Amino acid sequence: MSVRAYPKGETVVWKGYINVRSKVDRTLRITKYTDPCDTKEAAELAKKKLLRWAYSELARQESLGKSWGSIIDRWRDAALDNRVKHSYQRTTIEDHVSRLKKWTELWLKRPASEIGRGDAREVLFLMTAEGKSKGYQEQLKHTVNVVYDWGIEERLILGVNQSPMRGVVIGGPKEEKVPEILTLEEMRKLLFEAKRLDHPWYPVWAMAMSTGMRNGELHALLWSDVDLENRKILVSKSFHSRNKIVKSTKSGRWRTVPIADELLKLLIELKATAGNRPHVLPRHYKWDSGQQAEVLRTFCEGIGIKSVRFHTLRACFATQLLTQNVAQARIMKVCGWSELKTMQKYSRLGGVDERDATKDLKVLPNDVAAVEQVVDLIGFKSAKDAQ
Repeated sequence: MSVRAYPKGETVVWKGYINVRSKVDRTLRITKYTDPCDTKEAAELAKKKLLRWAYSELARQESLGKSWGSIIDRWRDAALDNRVKHSYQRTTIEDHVSRLKKWTELWLKRPASEIGRGDAREVLFLMTAEGKSKGYQEQLKHTVNVVYDWGIEERLILGVNQSPMRGVVIGGPKEEKVPEILTLEEMRKLLFEAKRLDHPWYPVWAMAMSTGMRNGELHALLWSDVDLENRKILVSKSFHSRNKIVKSTKSGRWRTVPIADELLKLLIELKATAGNRPHVLPRHYKWDSGQQAEVLRTFCEGIGIKSVRFHTLRACFATQLLTQNVAQARIMKVCGWSELKTMQKYSRLGGVDERDATKDLKVLPNDVAAVEQVVDLIGFKSAKDAQ
């Protein structure tokens, strides 16, 4: 902090400068110049007055708690150390932080306790103007709530008891997209053409549609996980393409998948050509780098069926089992779903619950009724002519 002279025409003026940082929250800082003064003594007095104001302002800001940007950074550190309610992958944490800092940029330097619902509505309005879907806005809203609630629990946000996003309604009903799906005929065409063309990804797609396993689970599957004699596959791990690591499954739980006759034949063929490869499925560069959806979409377009992402193959497996009247609880166990709402989405897609609901509805004219009506008309016309 100092007082300096600055030239002004043929004379000079004096300005005082202060730089004050909070000892409670190092992100709080005030830097300011005094108004120009004619003398050094006047600038010193102005600086002292400005300094008193700065300390008072810092105390006021400290009483409001941490800034929103500071809360985000602290939540990130806590999440990376598993000191939050839920466990997140590092990439998921970074995605959340990046999304928060992008869309709530105007909040970052403000005390989190001063951010209100009006600010929240402004963010959502901006997202709508940028063409972001209601689902994407819901994701941001949820993330803000999670981080804000954590800040309140840790007493970093003072004077409020809930997130500014709570109670803010995203305009209109949330649009639910119909999940991508292939019909049974399209599934068969996909695998038939892949095998006929000796496509290197044929075994991967065939395994996906025969087991319902996730992409990462298929990538990490080893021959030691396959029990051909008892016809079952142990699913206990998953490959993460962004971090290039093998971790637990998405739910963190292991499960077994039964081996059907068709799948048994495929596995025996793969085993015969695997050599010393520990993995069940062949390695592909694009698979290692997470480009499996691109490969599948390109092939689907090439053979004239709807273009789908890789995860859709898992949905196809579940939907076909539903159409064969396999109990939902059994499918959930095989696929590793822990929430019924996921299963219900595919149940709706397959029309399982609605099947035969209208089988006894008869409102359209049938052939017999039509013939009887024609006879009645002919009889009516003949009787009229006789008169």
